[in-house]
Amino acid sequence: MLRKLLGVAVAATVAMSAAPAVAYGDTPEPGAATQGDTPKFEAVAQDDTPEEPEESGPEETAEDAASVADADAAEMEDLQQAATEEGITLEQAVARYGWQDDFVKVANQARDSFPDTYAGAVVAEDGSSASIAFKGEVPATVTDLARTVHAPVKVVGGRPYSEEELRQTLKTTHYEILARADVATSAGEYDVERGVVTIEAQPKEPLADPAAKERFRAALQLARLAGSNPAIKVEVKVADQVEVQPQAYIRGGGLLNTTGAQTVCTTGFTVKKGSTTGISTAAHCGDDSKLRYHNHDTNDYTIVTRKSRHEGGHGDMAWYSRGGYTAAKTFYYNKGKTRYVDETRWAVQGVRLSNYGRTSGYKSSAKIYRINVCVDRVCDMVAMDKMNTKGGDSGGPWFNGTSAYGIHMGWAKIGGKKRSMYSEVRYLPQALGVTVLER
Repeated sequence: MLRKLLGVAVAATVAMSAAPAVAYGDTPEPGAATQGDTPKFEAVAQDDTPEEPEESGPEETAEDAASVADADAAEMEDLQQAATEEGITLEQAVARYGWQDDFVKVANQARDSFPDTYAGAVVAEDGSSASIAFKGEVPATVTDLARTVHAPVKVVGGRPYSEEELRQTLKTTHYEILARADVATSAGEYDVERGVVTIEAQPKEPLADPAAKERFRAALQLARLAGSNPAIKVEVKVADQVEVQPQAYIRGGGLLNTTGAQTVCTTGFTVKKGSTTGISTAAHCGDDSKLRYHNHDTNDYTIVTRKSRHEGGHGDMAWYSRGGYTAAKTFYYNKGKTRYVDETRWAVQGVRLSNYGRTSGYKSSAKIYRINVCVDRVCDMVAMDKMNTKGGDSGGPWFNGTSAYGIHMGWAKIGGKKRSMYSEVRYLPQALGVTVLER
């Protein structure tokens, strides 16, 4: 993908400055599915860079080719948006981020194939390289896959812990601390490279005396899962206030309002459970069992009914019925503009992502700071490197190109900084028994 993107970056810059914004689908009429248009971004579909010979396989259909072209154009548009936000050229954005989707694909395959020994993946801060780690020996298949990424990828073994052990240690310790009568709330994260779990706990009663704070901290430091990996270090800190604020309003293909027409949230992605389809959003948006769903730029709406919600160990997610509309396999990535979802992805630390919210609009320069974070009642959250979202964005999609990553929750103060937070769509089956509707 990187060579292709580099080969068209200059042409794409010219095309985007001369052509209108790309629309991947029209706003669906009530009762009709959204159909994607052929992208009007021909420069991205062209590629004069010679490709390496590929092994023979099933013959590509016209539909497959269109899907690839859509994905390439979508990723290029995200990169252009990132370049604009960061004040760099499109060529620089492509060089820095254009290889990351290929790396995430490899890291996701490693995580899914070796869940017991996978010890995390990280993209370097400057976007120049990446790494994948394992507890024990490195699987040869992962080393081979890493060579397919057009950037330096270091695959290392010998870590004394797996990422799943880190995740379970964090969640168990966090919920044990949260259950204490003297704790108001807590938030936690882990550093996958150092093997350190850090939890900040807010006492129910303010503690001004340093000695009292230390006694409180020392008591919480003992809260740890019996038999957990001793190679994982747990650090407990006392916080005067653990800050977390859901951004209530809605979207994923549109907007959610109350039946009284009050603004609520943004919806994430359409979902399915067997033959039943619906729309996803954040759990905290779903206090009402019935909401109005609106597409962009229309007063028409349909009433959607809450099917289920989860606010706990797998994040902050809910899903609603499709009402009187047909569920589309597209999502709004910008106002009035849609894309198909081609696949879902696990989060990988350091990767740049895009997001959309009804208040903040389309953003593309936030990077993943930590994965599997715990904040108050919710765990398995993803924290970004900054807060680029506002109230009303909750429930909206996090994505890269045509790959779905998450459902926006709000923000939390993690590592001393306010950061946008999302729930991973890969946890939808565990949390709600649904999956993202894909093309």
